[in-house]
Amino acid sequence: MLPHNSCDVVQLFVNSVGELLPPPSVKLDGRRMVRASFVVAGFAVLCDWLGSNEDWFKYKDRRLLSSLENYWKEDALKHAEKAVSAAGILPARSAPARTFRELTNSAFEPSPMQQWAEGVALPDGPLLFILEDETGSGKTEAALMLAHRLISGGRAEGLYVALPTMATANAMFGRLAALYKNLFAVGETPSIALAHGRREMVKGFREAVLAAGRREKPFGKDDSDETASAACAEWIADDRRRSFLADAGAGTIDQAALAILPTRYQSLRLFGLGSKVLVIDEVHAYDDYVQSLVCGLLAFQGALGGAAILLSATLPAGTRSNLVNAFAHAANGPEDDDPSACYPRATLWSREAGSRAFPIDGREDRARNLPVRTLNSVEEAFDIIETAAAKGQAVLYLRNTVGDAFAAFREMQKRGVNAMLFHSRFALGDRLDVEDRVREKFGSDSKPPDRSCVLVATQVAEQSLDIDFDLVVTDLAPIDLIIQRAGRLWRHNRPERQGTAELFVVSPDPVDDPPADWYSAMFKGASYVYSHPGRLWQTARLLQREGAIRSPGGLRALVEGVYGAAADALPEALGTKSYDTEGKEGANRNQGQANVLKLSKGYDRGGAPWDVEERTPTRLVDQPQAILRLARI
Repeated sequence: MLPHNSCDVVQLFVNSVGELLPPPSVKLDGRRMVRASFVVAGFAVLCDWLGSNEDWFKYKDRRLLSSLENYWKEDALKHAEKAVSAAGILPARSAPARTFRELTNSAFEPSPMQQWAEGVALPDGPLLFILEDETGSGKTEAALMLAHRLISGGRAEGLYVALPTMATANAMFGRLAALYKNLFAVGETPSIALAHGRREMVKGFREAVLAAGRREKPFGKDDSDETASAACAEWIADDRRRSFLADAGAGTIDQAALAILPTRYQSLRLFGLGSKVLVIDEVHAYDDYVQSLVCGLLAFQGALGGAAILLSATLPAGTRSNLVNAFAHAANGPEDDDPSACYPRATLWSREAGSRAFPIDGREDRARNLPVRTLNSVEEAFDIIETAAAKGQAVLYLRNTVGDAFAAFREMQKRGVNAMLFHSRFALGDRLDVEDRVREKFGSDSKPPDRSCVLVATQVAEQSLDIDFDLVVTDLAPIDLIIQRAGRLWRHNRPERQGTAELFVVSPDPVDDPPADWYSAMFKGASYVYSHPGRLWQTARLLQREGAIRSPGGLRALVEGVYGAAADALPEALGTKSYDTEGKEGANRNQGQANVLKLSKGYDRGGAPWDVEERTPTRLVDQPQAILRLARI
């Protein structure tokens, strides 16, 4: 006879389970138990989904059960083995240790950064790596080497690569799909997932399918109640929620951030992510709010004993220190105290040694002294682009707003120039088609004369896309973005090129005493995108003074010349708006920190309902947004 009081029922269940599953003999630390509650909750959710599927676990009339022990031994364990196997959630066996060439299928000698990744000693405990090297230097492959070593050593079950945008995630998914099987043993069938809100529209996307029960009748008070396995089916059908159970994955930073925000399925995401090597590419590219979420991700990864790898070509030293400390504090280790300004550089944080900087030699074939010429008007840019197009060159004109990109594209058409337009506001199906055409026309395998075209693009083309141009013209942007954009110029070795590379920057003259509308008078729309005119003025002044981008040796000085202590003092007229922007950035950081779940509180919903993903901000936007669905009738 079962007790009627719900608390007594729960206690009876706990006692019965305790007899079947005695607690571990190890001593449990209270602080670690609180942190582990997040992972335990995720594991419980996964078990609940699998256990609620009637295809695997038929409903049992309790009157037919002699005891919980018999059900457990004779029924549950047998079907659980089948369910786990059919669901495809067991990790694939890792490959044995491979060389860099074996892992990447490369016939080339690994770069200095890649050699470091192949040979550096990996201390015990949670690890954080930060790889800083110029664009196109092979940081992704170096990160893959580190991940392989951790996976083959039994310290992780797979990896997830997080990127700033859907376009960069799509590109990374393609690169990862070509190599990820090398992480796992021969004969295994590892799963791979693409994680962002529109992944179902990406051509070539394939994933392991988890089975879901859809056929049983509802149970509960009435037929409107959703069955447990119907809810399971809804979850399984949404790749974004289960992508972290795949052996390898690529996606946006937003999908990873949902693992540490108060959202439905948060604990399940974190459970999957915690067993993976977390790779965050273009870690410099996030605003202050998202940077707070990145710090939160690193804190959870460090606290749960995991590993993270951060990649950047233009990471300010202050930002790097914040990222290291977020990981270090949660992992109970020493803070970042390494003042080294070397570049290229690898940083390795471990509990035993703290933060260590490793100077890395630059790639000799990538070293260059790239002249930078300032253009004082958009019309001057149009003339230079038209001349280059007439010579059959591949040209990139990077503009800071969609409106400005439209205007430039129309001007190219007016002048009879063959041009393409690439921005983020296409209907998604069209955008993905354009993205594919851009990679085909300007990628590493493109050939003249097919490359003879002008691509007018916004920021979607400035990072993580392996595209290459004979001439690059860009509107003025902060120095780190200018360096990223310069990375699209002469990116590949092409024997047909003649002369020398030169970067053109359209910018107002950085005079000593600029007016308050120094930037907005030329770029009205872009002044809302880049609302810190002081950083733009410092960038223009620095480029004018240096006259070139020297890579890799000079990149650190350029970045710190705007974001560090070496930056020029702000002119009075630009100070007010710049300081207002800095104040908003600080508020955004605080909001991000407030939104991230607190490790010290454990998995505690606090009585408040956690919101659905669509209303939990992974990005801050100034204006309300709505999704428009286009239909053809």
